[in-house]
Amino acid sequence: MRKLVVASLTGTVTLFVVCVGAAAQSPPPAPTDKAMYIPNSEIQSTWKDLEARQVINRRAMEGGTYSINIRIVKQGDPPRIHSQSCDVWVVQAGSAVAITGGELRGLKKNRDNDDAVGASIDGGIEQPLQAGDILYVPPGVPHGFKNAKGFRAFLIRFNTK
Repeated sequence: MRKLVVASLTGTVTLFVVCVGAAAQSPPPAPTDKAMYIPNSEIQSTWKDLEARQVINRRAMEGGTYSINIRIVKQGDPPRIHSQSCDVWVVQAGSAVAITGGELRGLKKNRDNDDAVGASIDGGIEQPLQAGDILYVPPGVPHGFKNAKGFRAFLIRFNTK
């Protein structure tokens, strides 16, 4: 059984992972022999870099069956579903309304992984999110966001199979 340990969730999340700079091109591998962390200064620099380049995601650490991502959600991002992986969203700033469950309409599968995107979600449950909230999405559950305003989160994804 795989376990993901988040060492501390405070106003600014401190995750024990590999330190990554704003200019990194590929994500560092997850350490296997020591704990490391991403200092808040690196996280803030990454947010600024992502916004400047209009990029929504930077993988901060790659563990093969799990990853940690620094993520910006923008209004209009398509809803998704993952067949074999869970998402844990740790909201750091801004707000949005999460839509989970229901049926993903206009499904288009990604042939390279377990992702699929859709045009919309019918019949989902809406949940407002703000800084400090955590959203867990199990495999097979459609999820998306609306009314995103400055929404920034750590997205921790791990395979369940």
